[in-house]
Amino acid sequence: MILRKATILLITFLTLLSVHAQKNISGTIINGNTNEPVSYAHLIIPSEKRGTTADYNGKFEFTVPEEWVGKILKITCVGFEDKKIELKQAKGLVIYMTPSVEFLSEVHLSNKEREKLIRVNSFRGKRSIGLGNFSGGAYPSMFARYYPFNESLGLENYLKEVTIFFYKEGRHNAKFRFRVMSASEGKMPKNDLLDPKIIEISYKQAKTKVKMPANGIEVPKSGFFIVVEHLFIEENTFEEIIHLKVSDTLKIYDIKQKRYAPIFKGIIEEDGASFSYYMSVDGWKKVRKLKMPSADFKENEVVAPAFKLKLTN
Repeated sequence: MILRKATILLITFLTLLSVHAQKNISGTIINGNTNEPVSYAHLIIPSEKRGTTADYNGKFEFTVPEEWVGKILKITCVGFEDKKIELKQAKGLVIYMTPSVEFLSEVHLSNKEREKLIRVNSFRGKRSIGLGNFSGGAYPSMFARYYPFNESLGLENYLKEVTIFFYKEGRHNAKFRFRVMSASEGKMPKNDLLDPKIIEISYKQAKTKVKMPANGIEVPKSGFFIVVEHLFIEENTFEEIIHLKVSDTLKIYDIKQKRYAPIFKGIIEEDGASFSYYMSVDGWKKVRKLKMPSADFKENEVVAPAFKLKLTN
């Protein structure tokens, strides 16, 4: 029985690696109002849970099995309305996107130094893991962590700075999108509070700091989310090798899988200590164990991305 299961697993891997009957799709994402390229838009086939990201110039290219032709391709980018088209075999596609009229929530900036400053860093001393592509490199997504309004600062809170940490293993040169979002009543990500930023890091960095405009942006009374978004672009790619041994007597296969940097630092904490989400093809879902080995977790433990914040009054 063990040999049969292992053989089936090997055949499955080899089937996935085959490239026959593939169709190439390529094109450019364009702002329908300005005719300028839309940088780093995501293209996802929801029914197959596969996707990619357009580059800085709005160009994209990917290959799909022939039987996927005719399925729905969803294009998303912060600041634009989502768009769906039928997937077809074509090169030189031009996809126009419409800017969103309800992109940014109303937000106030602070133009003066504040009297009080606090640092939010709840993960000190906790166990850490790497938060890479939870989709296994299948489609781009993002991680979000909730932070409440801090009443100890008084009637006003301003977010001044965010530090993002990267996991100690597997650091790479990479770009990612950074966002700050408002929170719904149910403590889920809602609307952007400022223009998203593309952050570029080197493999040497254990962390990066993102400063807010002026001396900070005002925090809503309902709290807010810090969001980091993976970009499935060529400059972010690296290979992960999986050693597959089907039995003691059969050959060991090294399966190379494409992944996308960066690998964010995640922390293990008790369920209920934070509200953290990841974006799946079906929308926001709570980050829990992300199919990590059960031995790494105790009962009621979950995963949360590791950020450090500076808040002022």
